[in-house]
Amino acid sequence: MADDTEFEIGPDESGGDPGSRGGEEETDASARRDRDLLAGRNQKLRDRLDEIFDHARRAFEDQADRADDIEDYWDCYNCRANGRQYYNGISQIYVPIIHDAVNAIVTRVTNQLFPQSGRYIEAVSADGTQPLSLMALIEHYLRDGRFETQVAKPLIRNGIVEGQLNLYVDWAELEREIVSRETHGPRVEVAGQEVEAPGDDIEDIGTEVVVEGRPVFEVVHDSLVAVWPPTVDSLDEAFAVGGGVAVARHWTKAKIDQMAEQGCIRKPEATALKASMDKVAQDERDIEKHLVEQLGIHAKGSAATIWEVWVTLPLDDEGGYSEKGRKRLCRVFFGPNRAQMGCKRNPYWNDRCPLLSVPLEKQAGVFKGKSLISYVDSMQYEANDAVNEGADAATLSAAPIIRRDPEKYSGPLVFGVGAIWDGGKDDIDLLTFPDLTPRAQTRVGMASAAIFQSTGVNPSMLPQQTRTGKPNQAQVAQEQAVDLLTTAEAVKVPVEGILTPMLGLVVDYDYQFRDTEITVRQFGEMG
Repeated sequence: MADDTEFEIGPDESGGDPGSRGGEEETDASARRDRDLLAGRNQKLRDRLDEIFDHARRAFEDQADRADDIEDYWDCYNCRANGRQYYNGISQIYVPIIHDAVNAIVTRVTNQLFPQSGRYIEAVSADGTQPLSLMALIEHYLRDGRFETQVAKPLIRNGIVEGQLNLYVDWAELEREIVSRETHGPRVEVAGQEVEAPGDDIEDIGTEVVVEGRPVFEVVHDSLVAVWPPTVDSLDEAFAVGGGVAVARHWTKAKIDQMAEQGCIRKPEATALKASMDKVAQDERDIEKHLVEQLGIHAKGSAATIWEVWVTLPLDDEGGYSEKGRKRLCRVFFGPNRAQMGCKRNPYWNDRCPLLSVPLEKQAGVFKGKSLISYVDSMQYEANDAVNEGADAATLSAAPIIRRDPEKYSGPLVFGVGAIWDGGKDDIDLLTFPDLTPRAQTRVGMASAAIFQSTGVNPSMLPQQTRTGKPNQAQVAQEQAVDLLTTAEAVKVPVEGILTPMLGLVVDYDYQFRDTEITVRQFGEMG
């Protein structure tokens, strides 16, 4: 059995050399990374940043058609009718085939990645043993951030709908003031020291400021991420060939103040940006606003579009810009009208980009992948048209067209239960519309089968069986075998491209930022 215990882990027990913390060398390295490269009048750096801004803007413009398609794919998942429908009638019914298929894949993949035992991490040290304390620390951060429900499921869902998995890993700290009740005896001063004296207990109220820090995970929509050149295989390759990656942000005035206070952007530029926010038109596509509006929420208030760009710049040994220096990864913030908001070296000690991005289905020579919905969206529209045509035919048949011969009968026709109309055999006819329900059911069934087959969904993955007849034992065994193979193949991409590198970033951030002890739950070795 696994031993479930709780213990305190110090700031140096998560990995690395404890003796490397603190000291003059660490202070100098942090100062070089925190140096404001835009300080002074370095015109060569500003000219270089203008070129980088042009590359970033061009990269977003080149993927404009992809961003439009992604909005349509989200409409398919959220069951929102758009201009892609062929039939435009009375009924507005949306068959949730793609919605059910995507949710089935998300449920199966996340259940495979996060078993009910609560042990998600597998690690082996250099001597062949399991680093139990390190594994417990990482699982503590995952539980604290509700990673399975708040990060993993949206990440997989975005990968299916958009074709790309994008996860931004950062570190955040929260300061809280805790109030506690303390009981102690009377205190007197003896020889310059305060000691407790006999007597009735005294109750005091004490306060303590606690700073809690943990890694934060942000699932980024693919429309907000641009990589150049688009033919690289990884972000590291993009940096190596002189390219970069840009993330479009939408900041409010409060967010701008926070980033300026943290030193990420320059305060004069932040003040100028807030003053011009209501005057500058925001032409950058906001997929997040589009999704919020689909939920019936209409966000109000101004927000500025900021581009967070990661590129390599030549820096000297002191951390300043120099055309003859060594290439170092830097983070640059651009505002509207090409405003250079801030430029500093990568603030993370591991010198890695915090954005992890991989395609769901890799194609040679292309960085981004294609959405799974792009192969089946036309079948979704076909199913919607079939259902709406059948529903309209049924609706019109409830109030049929009445044909009569005015020369034989011209009296009033009153609708009512048991009403009697005078007339001959062929004087009055009711023209009914054909029943399109059987044909609509057939067309919807064909579309559902095609969508489930293309997305790899079988009946065992759905909460309600779609099979008409009862399956035999051989069919059930075959479906289970296919399900296991499909799921095992589906989890490889997020595990290798996102989750495993993410764990490395979590360990690095813990080593860099955490300087207090925390209590975590640890599982013992399996026996």
